[in-house]
Amino acid sequence: GGEHHDTSVYNNIHQQLLPSPLSHSVADRQSLYNTNIMMLTTATRRIASKVATSQSKGMSTVAFQTATSSFADVTPAYVAEAPTPTISELGNGVKVVSLFGGSATGSSYTSVRVSGVGSRFDKVGGEHALLANLTGGEVGREHLSFSSVAAASSALTGNVAGDVEAAKAYQISKVANSSYETQMMDQVHFTAYQNSPSGNSLANALEGTADSISSLSASSVSSLGANVFGSDVCVVCTGSGEHDKLVEEVDNALGSLKSAGSGKEVAAVGEKAAFIGSDIRIRYDSHDTATIALAFEGASWTDPKAMPLALMSTILGSFNVSSGLGKDVSPALCQEVAINGVASSVAAFNLSYSDTGLFGMVATAPDNKLD
Repeated sequence: GGEHHDTSVYNNIHQQLLPSPLSHSVADRQSLYNTNIMMLTTATRRIASKVATSQSKGMSTVAFQTATSSFADVTPAYVAEAPTPTISELGNGVKVVSLFGGSATGSSYTSVRVSGVGSRFDKVGGEHALLANLTGGEVGREHLSFSSVAAASSALTGNVAGDVEAAKAYQISKVANSSYETQMMDQVHFTAYQNSPSGNSLANALEGTADSISSLSASSVSSLGANVFGSDVCVVCTGSGEHDKLVEEVDNALGSLKSAGSGKEVAAVGEKAAFIGSDIRIRYDSHDTATIALAFEGASWTDPKAMPLALMSTILGSFNVSSGLGKDVSPALCQEVAINGVASSVAAFNLSYSDTGLFGMVATAPDNKLD
């Protein structure tokens, strides 16, 4: 659910289906999904071949065996034989996608992603995160996500129930106790996209600040769904089920959302975010560790470089000393970190947005090993 996972293939299904400047047709979007899977498969085979040839020094046994195995050997059947997505579009533009197996009964997982909302569009600070907290969702910088159609319906139709003051107290506590890595990602966005206009700024804190959250009211969050169109919404369901029943459920819950005519480019941001090369430093001389991040302008969701950067982020990987893997972690960079005790944690990130992106690394290290 964190930002580091925003470039997964599953998330990419959502992004390819939501409105974009490319204005893909439904058929084009399904083709793009299939192309992305083939790209990742081909890239995995090439990487495995090169690694097997070089037999990199210091590679763990598990990592080497994985790299030298054929794609069929290391790929579970549920991945290699994954069902083809079935895609429908309601009259108001809501996209409904299912990846069901052969059984109509059993458990399923539903994800609803709403584009064109999120912390980027906060005017006070934290209102979209508060809406997500009240309705069981999660906030992103350009989206809200929900684990059920009913929760999404409550958020988008203004039927927000719950104790707003209790939700505000929870959110303030969550912000105050967030990890240094989480705080660092807010600071990276703040300095990279400074001077952005109010109401359209990637510099906004993901969940607001204590002061901004305190000033929010019930009315400031209940109206956030008023400007959401059907074409901003994508519902994806996996597991067991029937596509027609899913479409009926979504139509009953979200069919009342207004249509935006053709539904094209509804989620496009009005003004492109301007990336500014800069840095920000916050000193705590009493601390014996430092959390640092280096970021570069990356690629938007519709940029051809989006998938290569996503793959590069996966190759660089992540490491945390508490994971127990030690030097047996797969990525070569992370092996070096583990073997030499350079940092207690390190992670690559690749964050794509509608008109820009951030690519980089975040790490926590002792003060005597920062160089």
